[in-house]
Amino acid sequence: MKQIAIYLLLVLFPALLPAQIVNIEEQRITGTNDSVHWYGHLRFGANLIKVQEEVLQLNTAAQVEYKQGKSLALFLMDGRFLRAGGKEFNNAGFAHLRYNRKLTDPLSVEVFAQAQYNKLLFIQLRALAGSGLRYRIFKDATGRNRVYFGAAYLFEHNRFTDETADRNWHRLSSYLSFTFRPWQGVTLVSTTYFQPQLADWNNYRFATECRLDTPLGKKLSFFTDFTLQTDKALPIDAPEVTYAWLNGLTLRF
Repeated sequence: MKQIAIYLLLVLFPALLPAQIVNIEEQRITGTNDSVHWYGHLRFGANLIKVQEEVLQLNTAAQVEYKQGKSLALFLMDGRFLRAGGKEFNNAGFAHLRYNRKLTDPLSVEVFAQAQYNKLLFIQLRALAGSGLRYRIFKDATGRNRVYFGAAYLFEHNRFTDETADRNWHRLSSYLSFTFRPWQGVTLVSTTYFQPQLADWNNYRFATECRLDTPLGKKLSFFTDFTLQTDKALPIDAPEVTYAWLNGLTLRF
């Protein structure tokens, strides 16, 4: 079914939030279609506005997912650029590749790799790769309500845009995610990540995202999405804590 999202934003632009941790769980939970092997989309948006100052916004996103038997492969790509009055407010992007294979009914093994940049956070390149386990803690009889826990080792290389030297870290990457559908049409999805450096847990990244979709009719629904992220591994002048609260409408037809 085709879907058009009409965003009635209560902030300037969603692209203003610079992400430190890519929320793969939100994509996997809401994007999977069990009736087909292939799923995907490609989006591109461009806005140019001139009142007193010129505002240029570019957004690109791609998701390709293949699922067959016990195997699932997922590719994500996202890029965001926002400039207003000759000043950049966002310039960030990432590409993520993940392979998931079910070992038993509740347990899977995952292998992943990611490349990321974010000029506002002084990140010229963050490249990482790792592997770990994903365990389904809970699934009800309908399969509509689920809770997952994952833990993985990852190696990370950081190159910054300022004079900070390149840094390599070994991290634990853990997450807890759930999807609840308490009533018809109501969906609550939440994911929380914690990624400490193995040798120094004071050097960590933390992110939590919670999204609620509520129907307003047969084809119209309201969503609210809150994200909070903390990164203790950035250069001194980079923002350590970022958050965003987005609200909007989704029209399906």
